[in-house]
Amino acid sequence: MKFFKNPTFRLNKKDIYQIINLKNSEWNYGISSQLKWFNDKKNVFKNDLHFYLKKDKKIVAYVQLGKRNYIINSKVKIYILFRTLVVLKNNRGKNLSKKIMNEVLKFIKIQKKPCFLLCKKKLVNFYKKYGFEKLNKKKYKIEDHKNTLHGMIHNFNQADLIK
Repeated sequence: MKFFKNPTFRLNKKDIYQIINLKNSEWNYGISSQLKWFNDKKNVFKNDLHFYLKKDKKIVAYVQLGKRNYIINSKVKIYILFRTLVVLKNNRGKNLSKKIMNEVLKFIKIQKKPCFLLCKKKLVNFYKKYGFEKLNKKKYKIEDHKNTLHGMIHNFNQADLIK
């Protein structure tokens, strides 16, 4: 098992295709829809980081992280958006999510920026194991789309959270 961390602009076509197929194995929107989402500059920025594990040259676990902006008290600040943790179904139960999450947490710690994610209710406890805290939906607002998921934050200044 080999770990990789690459920005979008360094991903080759084969890796992008494998990422899209892996995502589609969990969220079956179709390959063309996944590719369109991936190529949309509002979703995947050229400097976003892609963390992935390869087994026999095949991507079996994946996370996307990207620096984004948030506003608090009229000040623009930077946070890390955590997207798309997925492990290939026949590779689950092998601690791959733990391996990739540990790499993600190292990166977040070095960056000294808060990390935000959205997840389904059934995943809240999983992310809590890694130090994420569930946010009250009244404490944040997502401007670019409707949200029915649970917001979670890691490495956040509690004083900002109160504001």
